Amino acid sequence: MKDFVLDSMRRQGRLLALDLQSRAGDMKGTELYAESDYIPDFKEAVKVKNMMERTADMKNGFVCKSSAGLIVRLIQNYDSDTFTAEPEDLPAQYGYVWSNDPKKALPFVSLATSPYHKGNCCIENDTVFRSKIGNNIHAPSAYPEGWEAVE
Repeated sequence: MKDFVLDSMRRQGRLLALDLQSRAGDMKGTELYAESDYIPDFKEAVKVKNMMERTADMKNGFVCKSSAGLIVRLIQNYDSDTFTAEPEDLPAQYGYVWSNDPKKALPFVSLATSPYHKGNCCIENDTVFRSKIGNNIHAPSAYPEGWEAVE
């Protein structure tokens, strides 16, 4: 009975993960972080690449979590057998996804291909900040006019 229950839970989780991938291209960062339990880790996604080729095909919009815990969206198709680096080391292929939820805020990262949009949150010096502008690539300490502290 225990094996049946575990197998059923795995199947259900896989179906939910595949469903999320089918919707990921249209989802905002806050929505993705809310369903992050169904987003695969990058290394696991590469291991099951043959499964992804049949389903999500690692095409534009595919989302996964980097080893650093960041949700990233594939912005340019590539061959993960040739380019094996983590998403943080492949900024031409992956863009970070940010959340508007202060509870999901992550340390600030400056990357021109992954700007913060108006409302996105980050952490700098143990303080959560919300971007007041779109296309924000400046740290709160470097451009305070572009950020507000979240209480």
